[in-house]
Amino acid sequence: MRPTERERLICAVEKPARYVGGEAGGVLKDPSNVRLSLALVFPEVYEIAMSHLGLKVLYESLAPRPELAVERVFAPWIDLMDLMDQRQVAPWSLESGRPLGEFDVIGFSLPYELTYTNLLHMLRLAGVPLRREQRGPGHPLVIAGGPAMVNPEPLADFLDLAVVGEAEELIHPLMDLFLRAKEEGWERARLYQEAGRIGGVYAPALFEPVYEGGRLVEIKALDPQVPRVRRRIVADLNAHQPPLNVVVPSVKPVHDRVGLEVSRGCTRGCRFCQAGYIYRPVRERAPQAVLEAALKALELTGLEELALLSLSTGDYSCVQDLATALMDALAARHVSLSLPSLRVDSLSDELIAQIKRVRKTGFTLAPEAGSMRLRQVINKDLSEEQIVDTARRVFGLGWNLIKLYFMIGLPTETDQDLAEIGRLCSAVAAQAGKGRGKGPVVHAGLGLMVPKPHTAFQWEAQIGLAEARRRLSLAKAGLGDRRVKAKWNTPEQSILEGVLSRGDRRLSQVLELAMAAGCRFDGWSDQFNYQAWMQALQGAGLCVEDYLRARDPGEALPWDHIDVGLSKDFLLAERARAQAQEPTKDCRAGRCHDCGVCDHKQIKPRLAPAGITPPAPPPPPPPDRMAYRFRLEKTGPARFLGHLETMHHLGRAFRRAGVELAHSQGFHPHAQIKSDSALPLGVESLVEVLEITTLGAQRPERLAERVNPVLPAGLKLADGRLAAPGEDLREPDEVTYHLLSPAPLEPGRLEAFRQAPQVLVTRDTPKGRKVLDLKATLKHVELVEGGLKVVVGRDGGRPKPAEILRAVFGLSQEEAQAARAIKIGARRLEEA
Repeated sequence: MRPTERERLICAVEKPARYVGGEAGGVLKDPSNVRLSLALVFPEVYEIAMSHLGLKVLYESLAPRPELAVERVFAPWIDLMDLMDQRQVAPWSLESGRPLGEFDVIGFSLPYELTYTNLLHMLRLAGVPLRREQRGPGHPLVIAGGPAMVNPEPLADFLDLAVVGEAEELIHPLMDLFLRAKEEGWERARLYQEAGRIGGVYAPALFEPVYEGGRLVEIKALDPQVPRVRRRIVADLNAHQPPLNVVVPSVKPVHDRVGLEVSRGCTRGCRFCQAGYIYRPVRERAPQAVLEAALKALELTGLEELALLSLSTGDYSCVQDLATALMDALAARHVSLSLPSLRVDSLSDELIAQIKRVRKTGFTLAPEAGSMRLRQVINKDLSEEQIVDTARRVFGLGWNLIKLYFMIGLPTETDQDLAEIGRLCSAVAAQAGKGRGKGPVVHAGLGLMVPKPHTAFQWEAQIGLAEARRRLSLAKAGLGDRRVKAKWNTPEQSILEGVLSRGDRRLSQVLELAMAAGCRFDGWSDQFNYQAWMQALQGAGLCVEDYLRARDPGEALPWDHIDVGLSKDFLLAERARAQAQEPTKDCRAGRCHDCGVCDHKQIKPRLAPAGITPPAPPPPPPPDRMAYRFRLEKTGPARFLGHLETMHHLGRAFRRAGVELAHSQGFHPHAQIKSDSALPLGVESLVEVLEITTLGAQRPERLAERVNPVLPAGLKLADGRLAAPGEDLREPDEVTYHLLSPAPLEPGRLEAFRQAPQVLVTRDTPKGRKVLDLKATLKHVELVEGGLKVVVGRDGGRPKPAEILRAVFGLSQEEAQAARAIKIGARRLEEA
């Protein structure tokens, strides 16, 4: 059995489980029913992509439609991307393995600007022409959405369409339009025109930038019926169910949890915050709906953490009652609750106490500026007394660490403002008191402020690299308190973010040049190449200073034709208030500031009504703990799951099946599920031994019937039985592998191995270099039909199958890694 080219690539890279799919919750369609295929693409690695809430919303909304094949494609990490380049292999989907270029529609989710080169690399690898005008009827449509599309101009030459705003109510009409266009054979010009009349859909071909003297003077609308593109807004979140049956990641993502959006929008009015402006107005979900959705999502996924998501969760009207009800319901289920995005002035003692019920290592606060004066400029109206008092209460409840976040380069910032950062951090650290060890109690994060479109600071200058470095050094110099540890973002990356976020269509050439120079994963500091970006700007005849400069309020901006609902008069008034250090109060329950977003009929602030009915407490668990043994098969895509990932997936599958497992005691309880050994990554097995402990007696065969349908592809329980009292579960003394090699295995090499006094294999481990003697550990080696049979003992360490093939038969590393290794037997000496 020779591996496919794709299997060879997967076997040769880090974390191959990123690329094989087969996760629980994935939806694979019958091709005979599919009329339109859509690739949901996130141009980042799997762990980041699978944490993105917007992608989950789209997948769960569209996947149930039988006529649509909706499949996920994520950016390959640099190791696989390089191999794809060398072998001319396109990115593929996780559901069916379909190459990216064979989809009808490629839809990118773009949460931030530093993913733009990854987008181009993915199109290039897929064989899709980058520029819109180079694509014809045989190529996919390329569309994009996400927060970055409030200024789509840097990508406009590459996109057929862009979605501006919230997709829940426009994505289905857009898919219906694509179906009609495909089946009726529309020209793209007609598709652009029809799509551009769907509210929230931007067709770049229908707008033309006009320049004079190297400066933008106008974005000219070519269709008089669509002079501007208005952001699409969901009027009522309660009209849309949050994603519940999400795909359970095979590789641990950045946010390994159920995320439920309790509200959307924030009207606190922080003048630097683009999200606070472009997600207006505030719309809250009813607490009863959140509670019921949370319990259902946890039941369907088996995940162990729930997060209540919003731009400011502490401002949710019913957060106290909801948090209490959830904590009461989740404690017995061994599920933790997290409340990210909390503001200092929204933290009551009761809410802090609820958060403390869950184990926490750090408590995060975001003063944004060190001085009260500068906080007034940005409308973050927090006094130092409020910040310090919150720190005192948090430390008093047992936290050992507080994280504080600050921005550098805010308008009107002075060196004294920067010095205040260190003083405020020391004041917060002082609240920890004594007796907390010698380590830091405050982590201070420093980032460079990037003026964003559609904010009160969109006209302000962004400080350049030299000044950014000077200010960063000054701020760090004030953080000398041994109880304070400082971390900071790379200023060069913030410079590029500033160029792209306020950029225009001329940047399309810059992006192409940067991509050709090897720029990719620009949000990763270890991959970022600032000099290549500066050369790309120079190669396109542009300079970084022109994008960082201050804008005159009267000049044309590249995003003027994108209407997010905010009037220019309102933003200019906010800018003037910033300069005068005047506050703007939250409008959710007070006076309307006439920002322009609300029509006060459909689009308006919607606060959740009070009142929540807690669920009935679960019945007490049975007192008996029963241990069961199963034979576990781990084959196909599951062979790329690491041992800990496999145990994690098994525990979650039992949760999804409604089987209550026993848990350990202590501060970090975990489900009692264990195996006799840890398989090497990439090795399959038909004979693993798994032991689980349940609460209450179960029928072993019934357990397997309930759990197997909800396991990831390639995992299967079989031959269940009750474990004998005191029965040992230890690693076998000998294991038997059947190795299927992609290359011929020469009998002469096997004979030479048999005659050799020793055959040494060297392995680099985290604890140093380890040397194994294969002659001591290989008990039997035999060429059999279709491959090699190997019996491996434990003496002197257990070699991996790939190490055996390389050392005995001289296979290359690639050939050995691509071999199929199946564990077909295991024996303990007392069984002989």
